Amino acid sequence: MNISKQKLVIFILIIAMIFSNGFHFAVDANATTVELLITGTGVYQEVSISTLGWANYTLRERTYSTNNSLNFHKIIKAKGYDLFELIGENNLKTDIDYMVKFTCADGFEFTKTISELKNAYYYGNFIEPSKVQVSPMIAKYSAVLADFPPNSFSPPVQWTDRSLTESDLDKDFPKLVFGQTGIDDMNMSKWGKEVVKITIGDNLPVDSDGSDSPFKHISYEGAPYNVDAITSATLTIEGPAVEGYRAISLRQIEEDLTGQEQITVYEDLKGQILLNTYEGINVKHLIDNYVKVRENDGVMVFKNNSRQTILSIPMADASKYTIAYGVNDVPLVYLDSDVGYNASKNNNNGCFKLVYEQSRATAKAFSNVAYIYIEEKDAKNIFEHTYAPYDNPKYVDYEIIIHGNKMAEEVRYKVSDIESMTNIHDESEYSLSNSEYFWYYNRYKGVKLWDLLLKAGLDPNIDESTTVQFIAADNYNFAPLTIKEIKDNSLYGYYEKDATDLGDGNFNGNLVEPLHTGMPILVAYGFNGYPYVSRPTDAGFNPGLGNDGGPLRVIFGKTSYNDTNGSNQVQFLKEIIIGGGDPVSTGTSGTGEGETTHQDIDKSTSWNHNFGVYKDYLDTPILRVTGSQVKEPMTFTLRQIESMIDFGIRDIYTGDGIHEFEGIVLWDLISKFVGLEEEVETPNIRVFAGQNYNQILRSPDQVINGVLNSQGNLKKIILAYAVDGYPLVPNEGSIGYTNNNAYGPLRLIVEESKSMWVKWVDCIVVGTGDYEAPEMKDVKELDLPDLEEPEAIKESKIERIWLTYQNNTSKEMSEASVRSMAFDQDGNLWIGTNNGGLSVRTPDGKWSHIKEIETEN
Repeated sequence: MNISKQKLVIFILIIAMIFSNGFHFAVDANATTVELLITGTGVYQEVSISTLGWANYTLRERTYSTNNSLNFHKIIKAKGYDLFELIGENNLKTDIDYMVKFTCADGFEFTKTISELKNAYYYGNFIEPSKVQVSPMIAKYSAVLADFPPNSFSPPVQWTDRSLTESDLDKDFPKLVFGQTGIDDMNMSKWGKEVVKITIGDNLPVDSDGSDSPFKHISYEGAPYNVDAITSATLTIEGPAVEGYRAISLRQIEEDLTGQEQITVYEDLKGQILLNTYEGINVKHLIDNYVKVRENDGVMVFKNNSRQTILSIPMADASKYTIAYGVNDVPLVYLDSDVGYNASKNNNNGCFKLVYEQSRATAKAFSNVAYIYIEEKDAKNIFEHTYAPYDNPKYVDYEIIIHGNKMAEEVRYKVSDIESMTNIHDESEYSLSNSEYFWYYNRYKGVKLWDLLLKAGLDPNIDESTTVQFIAADNYNFAPLTIKEIKDNSLYGYYEKDATDLGDGNFNGNLVEPLHTGMPILVAYGFNGYPYVSRPTDAGFNPGLGNDGGPLRVIFGKTSYNDTNGSNQVQFLKEIIIGGGDPVSTGTSGTGEGETTHQDIDKSTSWNHNFGVYKDYLDTPILRVTGSQVKEPMTFTLRQIESMIDFGIRDIYTGDGIHEFEGIVLWDLISKFVGLEEEVETPNIRVFAGQNYNQILRSPDQVINGVLNSQGNLKKIILAYAVDGYPLVPNEGSIGYTNNNAYGPLRLIVEESKSMWVKWVDCIVVGTGDYEAPEMKDVKELDLPDLEEPEAIKESKIERIWLTYQNNTSKEMSEASVRSMAFDQDGNLWIGTNNGGLSVRTPDGKWSHIKEIETEN
């Protein structure tokens, strides 16, 4: 795809020329430092003023009347550069009254319109007859000639003029000063100190090869398009015919230039047939480059952000479809109420859209898209464990036990028994959500729990307040329900995710009604046409489907719109206890002796965060360990955690698929580094992800010795900081997200127990005690080895530099695409760009930018 754009500076430099004979560079880190950038859609060309560049403009001297927030009226004399002369006489567009945003070095920002800047005045003695129009300037020198407190301000005032000298050099240069709109206008409180950027109109797209497209969110600086709520959105490719799912962030898609295309298509929008131009990435390119598809792939199903089916197509037609991120020269946004929505561009219902060729006569409105689901062409669509490999005795003979103080006797049912109870079967689609953002819709088949309990001999007239407790084979802790909550199907409904719900937790779901109620609680043995298995290592497990956690699960409908019922699924169902009572299963599953498979790690091979953009995570407080059973509460930074090399391991874990994780052993951290009180023999451990979520580790044996998995291997419980070679980051929109490496920087990993995994771990309570947030004031200096940069990164210096030094800030590298990079013998980093000159970074971190070359003949 070729997306052309008029360049402001025409300059191409090949880095190889830097080191050729006959060229001489005078590198002065301060000589070409950009001190002020004037940019935006309201100017024809950007203006970049360097330290020496001020000499190209004329110093002007003006006097301003001012008033500050304390109502002190002042007369201030200033010498500097006229703002509109800096912008350029013919450079300012005049089609509208543009908004001007001033950005200061400390991050302070404020706005004025062009007309407001021009229509300001100087009141010589603070009375109306002395009113004179005055133009704004960037002041280099200033002096207060008169200062009148509120109790002595009595215009007309008298004051004495004087000349400005070098001693009046303003420490806040470049400093914006402007006049008043009235005598009491408090203009001084908005004078900008150390102004570094002036944006007239909207932000310009970033100037880089391909990625400067106005269709892309990442081409803009900040709101309303380049914000986490949009750029962290993902397109997920999954399904039975995919070898593992892949969540691809919008940022990744917009940075992938090779598969991008523009398509102009008909579309029906509210009864109008329009011809819209979309830009996006070709579906076939996504499939070929981001996932591995099985040989028995069948139909490709596109689903919207609520996982509802939009369209099904043959795999062979994938190249005919585009996942669009922008339309008509602007990025897509979610809603027509969003700040970035432009009615003339029709850019709502994003941030991804599925688009394709349509005839004018049959054109329909395109839908948002968030999932690509690839089916198997030879799928049997059978939920029961009646065919290989699902007919294995470990599934069909797996038992659940129904008992308790309110049951006359203990009753056991095998999976084969349950699957034969056709009179109480139910097959229905349920809407579920694991969080405010992640909704999904699956079709489940099983038996109705209430009917199963009645079949087992439960008194149908039992007190409705009687408790019902679920016991899972992986020791996950579930809150008990009541008989009322089990038998009353009207409590559970089927909801669709509201189109205005952005998934950020701010949507009020109380006003949303279910499409229907009467969803029974199911003991499910399969979903979406496949039986459940137990582990990802089992025959019959499909990584693109995720059919582990069985062979029996308990599935709930939604009690309300905001009910995260997906998190309440009971995986590995083993017992149902009615009216209280003790579990009768052994509780020894996952414990015992086995072969260890982990590798120790060392400084040079670690997957730690000590490189590139990942370094930003290292020195923040990340974990608090506290509670009555520890000797002393401690708070750690991520750097400290990753420096505990002696406690670090790397191993393959099953749970959320099969992945290789690196992290520190949880028990080693607690027992050897933090330390336990002397009398503690059995630790009670809760792992928190924020104040409102925690997981109890109920098996001390597993905590201390590890989890014995179904393959006879012993796996330590770890706090992982990396997966499959990538350091963990918080979410898909975070800096450094690459390949399913979200939910960090720390994540609790428990072998073959996905329900026990904890994302975003930030506190561990050992014994009694409440959640405590990790804070920097509690971090202490520790005697730990230095955290080294991984050896693999050292060997790939160019990749590290590209990650570390971004060229979209206008403060370091030239704002242009990188052509090539190299170090010289003095350690200076030379970066050649396309149309942006040459950027040089000295070993002490100073930057300079070169546009001219002296040659020696």
